[in-house]
Amino acid sequence: MNMTETKIRIKGPIDLITTVPLLLGFHPEHSLVVVGLAKLEFQCTFRVDLPGSADHIEHLRDLTAQLCRNDCDGCILIVYGEREVAEAALARTAQRLDAAGIKPIDRIRITEGRWFSLDCARDCCPAEGKPVPQTSPASCEVAVAGAHALPDREAVAAQLDPAEPGRRAAVATAVDAALLAEIELDWAEQRGRDLKALDQWMSSPELPDVEGIATLGLALGDLDIRDYAIDRINSGRFEGNRTDLWIWLARHLDDELVAPAATVAGFAAYRFGNGVLALEALELALRARPTYRLARLLLNALQAGIPPGALAGIGREKASELLDG
Repeated sequence: MNMTETKIRIKGPIDLITTVPLLLGFHPEHSLVVVGLAKLEFQCTFRVDLPGSADHIEHLRDLTAQLCRNDCDGCILIVYGEREVAEAALARTAQRLDAAGIKPIDRIRITEGRWFSLDCARDCCPAEGKPVPQTSPASCEVAVAGAHALPDREAVAAQLDPAEPGRRAAVATAVDAALLAEIELDWAEQRGRDLKALDQWMSSPELPDVEGIATLGLALGDLDIRDYAIDRINSGRFEGNRTDLWIWLARHLDDELVAPAATVAGFAAYRFGNGVLALEALELALRARPTYRLARLLLNALQAGIPPGALAGIGREKASELLDG
């Protein structure tokens, strides 16, 4: 699924409330979500944690730069949490964005299963709020496009949890065996085999076995092979973006090999609109190898709110040109 290219038609607050969890990939709690608009068309979505209380609202992260970078001229604010801190967050964010020329069109609070509009005094938005709906035409369209919402942020991170120890040990053994086998091959022959394996698994609906994981994990350690994978993700040549493949590799590889696989996983998730999963994958890469440059560049781009579509030009260190621009 490429949510960056899916047309999202929002006709009212119900569509928005039911669709936001699908766009984020999980059901938010104690969060501020800003939906950026350009000429009333959906443009981007950003989420930040709320501070612990309204007394600490100055710690609420400012998203003005991210919306400006996405050419937004309007926004809708949705906040999830207890009324006092939620409404303080809405007021602070609306003030910041309005001052930057980004008009808040609606402010919505969701508390204990009910939603409240702070900018609608009509009968359709009673003071006591209304139950949060489960679905809407817009959310159904987004779900059909392939989106789904996990229960919470922890469930997103859990997708990258290490595989069970026995399988990881088997992969480590297979890596050692593959390294020994490579001694007999010249450089050109080895690279040809790596490229063939990469093409095979990117075009397959299956996930690799232990030997396949070892082969791909070693291959991605070559920067040219890694960039070849990124180019193929950008090209759309293969069916789907195979984020599941890169996550599968990252879950099975030891620290010395996990950074490239996790970085490609983060790139694929970011490129196709799953910013939360991208963040988790890139942070995994940097925990394994803090100086891994592409992971750091992509993480900086993600946190700066650079649109996923801008990543189409990345390949062979073009991330640095993107950030410099």
